[in-house]
Amino acid sequence: MQVKLAREMGFCFGVRRTLKQFDEMGEDPNGVYTLGTLVHNPQVVEDLRRRGVHVIGDLAAASGGTVTITAHGASPKSYEEAERRGLRLVDTTCPLVTKVQKIARDLYEAGHQVVVFGDANHQEVRGIVGWTEETALVSLDAKDLLPRLIEKTRSKKRVPKRISVVSQTTQPAYRFKKFIAELVTLLPDDFRELQVHNTICDPTLDRQSAVIDLAQEVDVMIVVGGHESANTRHLAELCVEEGVDTHHIEWPEELRPEWFEGHQVAGVTAGASTPDEVIDEVVRRIEAI
Repeated sequence: MQVKLAREMGFCFGVRRTLKQFDEMGEDPNGVYTLGTLVHNPQVVEDLRRRGVHVIGDLAAASGGTVTITAHGASPKSYEEAERRGLRLVDTTCPLVTKVQKIARDLYEAGHQVVVFGDANHQEVRGIVGWTEETALVSLDAKDLLPRLIEKTRSKKRVPKRISVVSQTTQPAYRFKKFIAELVTLLPDDFRELQVHNTICDPTLDRQSAVIDLAQEVDVMIVVGGHESANTRHLAELCVEEGVDTHHIEWPEELRPEWFEGHQVAGVTAGASTPDEVIDEVVRRIEAI
């Protein structure tokens, strides 16, 4: 079985930076916590668990000690609450996520209605919305967004109505473009200003471009990374859309020999939070089949 690797895959600089900061912050006898999972990868999360790191969803669960803001970021309220509780806070937010947060905050303060193209339940998106004092609207569908957008902006009687759109950093670029094109078509004439801020990060774009190219060269694609990882899921979705037989796995042990029957060339790509050693083990197992 020949194995081809995507030219861009695995840890992005934001994840490497987060893990480096976390390793350098030192131990705390009062406990170490992460507000949400540090990165969306089961191997990394399991390693941290063995080191005694506790994943919490609310700062009230931290009884003193050190709390880490993860690569996905958090809302301003989290920083304020940590200070009130006297917690040591370590901020490992990816700089590209911080950039989106700043754009959203500045637009909100300038009187714009902010729209976030993304998954409303994703940690990154919830944080971005927090930087607009919970006023931003979140959607992946322009038709779904439109009635909420009209109701919210007209209730404020803004003239002209100013709408600004940002994107979750890991969304597929072509879907963002499609969303904007549909929104432009659907908006009533009295919406006189629409700003678009393409905040999809370059590592995401590079990985998506690389996996589309690789899909043209292989019979079966293995996408390695956490099922909770948005960027990994999008890689798998792109492969399916390119018509290649695709399997998304978290662990090398999930590989099945029957996936490769009748195939000559297998492709491998991995999400931005997948460790190199996991990718290497997946490749070794495929080559041995």
